[in-house]
Amino acid sequence: MIYLNGKPREHREGATVREILESAGLDPALAVVTLDGTFVPPSDYGRIRPAPGARLAARKMMEGG
Repeated sequence: MIYLNGKPREHREGATVREILESAGLDPALAVVTLDGTFVPPSDYGRIRPAPGARLAARKMMEGG
């Protein structure tokens, strides 16, 4: 189990950040992510596999000004 935006979330062991975002209904192309407080570049979403107990925060990017 990991925590996504402060809520516990079950996921497949070995799932990548990209897979976790997609399973939560979030578009990885529009998400800004931190893992345990550290920014995760979008280019790493398909490579990083959060450990059990990890804390992911994902925010949707928005346009505007």
